[in-house]
Amino acid sequence: RQGRGGARGGMVDLMSPTSADLHALLTSTGGAQRMPRARHDAALAMLRDFVTANEDPRVSPNYKDDRPDQMDGLFTLMSAPECAADEDLALHALKALKILSRKQENRQSFGRRGLNAVLRLLVAPPSSRVAGEGANVILNVCYEKENVDAILMCGGLEPLVRFLGERTDPDLQANAAGAIQSICFQEKGRARVRDLDGVPAMLRLLGECRGNVKVQTRAIGAIHNMSSDADSIRLIRAQEGIPLVVALLKSDQPVICGSAAGALQNVSREVASRRLIRHSGAIPLLGHLLVCGDMQAQVCAAGALLNILGPELGLG
Repeated sequence: RQGRGGARGGMVDLMSPTSADLHALLTSTGGAQRMPRARHDAALAMLRDFVTANEDPRVSPNYKDDRPDQMDGLFTLMSAPECAADEDLALHALKALKILSRKQENRQSFGRRGLNAVLRLLVAPPSSRVAGEGANVILNVCYEKENVDAILMCGGLEPLVRFLGERTDPDLQANAAGAIQSICFQEKGRARVRDLDGVPAMLRLLGECRGNVKVQTRAIGAIHNMSSDADSIRLIRAQEGIPLVVALLKSDQPVICGSAAGALQNVSREVASRRLIRHSGAIPLLGHLLVCGDMQAQVCAAGALLNILGPELGLG
């Protein structure tokens, strides 16, 4: 799985509110259910300012600061019924939590309370924008195995699989696919996605999203992770997913080509899939990736070619 990039440098806004400012304001109001209108407006204004200053990790004061952040105030806010009824407040609370969850220390201290707060807005979101930001938070926090386990126990995967079918909102589809990709890095996550028919849902998305680079990147990344599972390999073959993956080897995006080659490297371990890969015209495309200049794509392409051609050459 690719790591999260972004150097902790660049110009920062020293006048922007900090997470400590947010926490102090939100805890002083006792949560949204007891928040007078003036304080509601103050909290929303501070959330907006915090998000504006920190949305780009390259210049984020929060990301530049290695210290962990207090998140209880946000969890309290997001757990209140009034938050779910206020799209703007819910959206900016989730954006702030997405920013905070870039830090490993924060992800590790998220806990069941934080996950439940996010899932309250994810299961019955006031809008697709809120659902998309909730999926972004899940994507980040599921870099930690214990959070994946908790998400699965709390039923957090089901809405994400459902969001893959939201054809009118490609951004939501992409964010849901990214969250599922993160969850599928863990074996339990792959098994649960398979049980929820997530493999055919992701392949349908892959077939429908031609031209949308963000959706393609997230969807093929998820398929790559899913293909580490033997049962999912059979599903990818049975659902006619191999031609879809092979077609992405022609992409002009190195990340997409690399994930497609990685998926084929995994899928080609199965003899029946190996034949289909050959008949889909993958060999010359994989050969081209060997000299494409992208290291991940080169390594995956070499592995796939070894699996496909190795047995005939007496190499495997």
